[in-house]
Amino acid sequence: MPVSPCPSWCVTRHGVHLGEENWVHTGEPLLVADGIPAYVVMSVDPETGTSDGPYVLIGAREYTLSEARHVGSALMAAVDSACATPAGGPECE
Repeated sequence: MPVSPCPSWCVTRHGVHLGEENWVHTGEPLLVADGIPAYVVMSVDPETGTSDGPYVLIGAREYTLSEARHVGSALMAAVDSACATPAGGPECE
């Protein structure tokens, strides 16, 4: 079992995995593009309590929370820009 309690977003059933896999906290998947899931993940070493993360994992790429926030903001800015034009259409409502 991890040394620290699970973060509020963790949905992992701890105690059913062996080794390092049991140290990983994972959030619910959020489907982004083309069915690719994004997860919040963080590992905690049970002996030292040292944590790595949290990160946002999209496909095989780990984003720091700051990087993930920047990606999300950039996507929203692109959508807002497109919706500000007449060509934005009903998807912008």
